[in-house]
Amino acid sequence: MKLSLFLFALFSISAFADICICQYPKENSRFGGGYSGEIGFYKMGCAAWLLSETQCRKEKIIDINLSLEPYLNERIRSNEKIRIGFVGHWSSSRELVRYLDADIVPLMKKYNTSIEVDNTACSGMSDPESVQAYLEGIEISDETYLRVEASQVTSIGMWDKLSISFRKADLVAFGDTRGSDNMYPKCEIFYKKRCTGFQHWEIGKCADTNGDVKELVCHETIKQKRDGSYKLKKKKRWLYLENVYKLIREVKI
Repeated sequence: MKLSLFLFALFSISAFADICICQYPKENSRFGGGYSGEIGFYKMGCAAWLLSETQCRKEKIIDINLSLEPYLNERIRSNEKIRIGFVGHWSSSRELVRYLDADIVPLMKKYNTSIEVDNTACSGMSDPESVQAYLEGIEISDETYLRVEASQVTSIGMWDKLSISFRKADLVAFGDTRGSDNMYPKCEIFYKKRCTGFQHWEIGKCADTNGDVKELVCHETIKQKRDGSYKLKKKKRWLYLENVYKLIREVKI
C-alpha cells in the first residue's frame, strides 16, 4: 500500500513538472557569443543551471544553433511549461528580443504552451523597457505566457548560484507578457550585496517597498573614520546611485 502511494505521488509530481532545456553558444552561434575554448565551461554552467531547477520532468543541454522542436516533439506533454536557460555570452536587450521573436515565440504558438527564459549571460536586460514593450505586443493565447529573466549589467553567469560571496552580483530584471508590475527586482534583495570589479560603476534599477524605481550602482562603500576623514572599503556593493554621487561630491577621498 505504501509503495503504491509512493509511486502515485512520484507520478503525480512528474506529470505536472516542466521540460527544462539549457542552451549554450558556439563561436558561430546565431544568438549569444561563443568561443571554442569556453564551450566546456558553458556546458558546466548548463549542468549547474539544471541542478538549480527543481521541477524538471525532462532535462536537456542543447547548442543554441539547433532547433528545439525535434526534442520537444517527442517529449512534451499537454499543458506542460517549458523552461529555457542560457549560459554563455550575450550582448544586449536588442539581441534578446531578436532571439525571442525568432526562436521562442514560434515554439509557444506551435505547442500552445508557456515558456520561461532564464538568460544568465551579460546585459540581456540592458533595456528592460524595450523587452517588456515587445512582450506586450505578442499575440498569444490567453492560456499561455512568456516570462524572461536576464541581467541588467555585466554578468558572472551561472556562477552566482554557486558562489556564497557573489550570490546577488547579477542585477536582474524581468519581462512578462502578463504585465510589467514586477519588471525590476526588490531593492532590499540587492542593496549592499557584493558585486564584482568588472561591474564597477555599472548601473541597474530596482523597486523599493513603495514600488518606486531606484538606481543601484556597483561601487565601494564610503565609510567615515573616527577622525572625520573618509575611506573607500575595498569590497564593492550594490548601492543607491544618488547616495554615492552625493557622498562623492561632499568628501574628498
